[in-house]
Amino acid sequence: MSAGSWMGRNAMFAILAAGMVLLAVVVAGLLFLRNPLAPLLLIGVAVAGAVGLLLLQRPLTTTLIAWFLILLPPGDLRFDEGAYTLAANGAVAATLGVGMARAMGRPISIRWNATCLLVLLYILWGAVTMLWAPDLIEARRKLVAWTISFILLLMITNQLRSLDALDRFMKMLSTMGWLLVACAVFTIIFTEYDFKERLKVFEINENVFGLMLITALPGVMWPVLRSSGSRRVAMMALSVVFLLCVLLGTALSGSRGSSLAVLLLLLAFLFGKSTRAWGITGLVLLLCTAVAAPFFFETISQRFSAEEGGELGGRELLWQASLQLLRDYPATGVGIGNGPFALHPYLAALTTATNHRLDLPSHQPFLEVAIETGLFGLLIYVAILASALASFVRFRAMARREMPSAYYAITVGVGVAYAMGWIKSGGLEIHASLLVILVLLLAPSLIAKTEAEETIAEWRPGQSSPRNRSPTSLADATG
Repeated sequence: MSAGSWMGRNAMFAILAAGMVLLAVVVAGLLFLRNPLAPLLLIGVAVAGAVGLLLLQRPLTTTLIAWFLILLPPGDLRFDEGAYTLAANGAVAATLGVGMARAMGRPISIRWNATCLLVLLYILWGAVTMLWAPDLIEARRKLVAWTISFILLLMITNQLRSLDALDRFMKMLSTMGWLLVACAVFTIIFTEYDFKERLKVFEINENVFGLMLITALPGVMWPVLRSSGSRRVAMMALSVVFLLCVLLGTALSGSRGSSLAVLLLLLAFLFGKSTRAWGITGLVLLLCTAVAAPFFFETISQRFSAEEGGELGGRELLWQASLQLLRDYPATGVGIGNGPFALHPYLAALTTATNHRLDLPSHQPFLEVAIETGLFGLLIYVAILASALASFVRFRAMARREMPSAYYAITVGVGVAYAMGWIKSGGLEIHASLLVILVLLLAPSLIAKTEAEETIAEWRPGQSSPRNRSPTSLADATG
């Protein structure tokens, strides 16, 4: 009997055994428990167990559900916050459980990469900083957020092994993007929205809304790269419509950072031959809309002309206070999750305008990390971003056969635009949208490594070297 069939038979026995255990639990509850709610609770457990068994056969689906829930920005999209938290945490736990169960049931172990290892190192260092963190509740909350991010990143990097898997990840991104667009259209049409005010979509932060639209853009553009003929034309038309929605949505939100990021995105697209059509089309749409319907840009124009909060939106004082705080705690920081509260007295010494705000972050991800976990934590954080970027650059040429060439230009453009808005945003140092950018950077290396491993697995003694049969550098891809 082959190893594959032996593993398949064992997996089938495990599923049948788990089903019998669940059935036994329900029967025992119905027979012996007298609590009136016990049968309902046990039936719920059985249903959850049955769903779990189904998800065990679809690990990527489980992971993408968790990603979608975590990507939902805070606001009315989450409906009830308690129910959302339960669903999101349950989905993350499910994807971890499914991933671990499948890793134990097959000879292939979990595949690690430098980015995931560095995220894990930061979590360990963050746990150490809890020893001197004054507010352990906030420290635990931030540590849980980092742990969830680590689980999502580890699981998706172990499942993005082919273009088909990347198709499904991009479809999830596209769904999120169109959902945000639909919510924006609903807000404009069915609420008393005034074009002279900032568009607040379902109580989503205006700056986050723009960044989320930019993050979802690769998901909408990806089907264009993977199709041909009439379907390619249809997908291209949809991507142009979405690009127009991104332009108008960020302008109506009044976010100066996101608006500049979108403009930078269009300019970046002009430098790539495969993305130039999007860049030119976007600029033409921008000019035509500005001439034909200038009211779309009233809010953003007013914010730029009035210089509300100064050129940097009042962030200068936040950055100055953060640097003063960092000078006092350079080595250790004030403890993970405790940055905003420790920052308040330093900010109060510079201005009284924000004395009522005890939760203001530094509005600069690197400063937020530095004041919470010190220079060592900042070094790890920079290494996380650098490792993903280095992987993207290193594997670009090796994965060219697998990845459409336009993918690199789209990722570079979106990454640069995202960085433009992200660099001066608050509370986004480990936001789910940043995880998406990391996945986009890591995807070429993940697919290249899988292709190299499959080539080695298919090689037989007496055949030519797999290095000679594959254009991918196996030493680099597996090293």
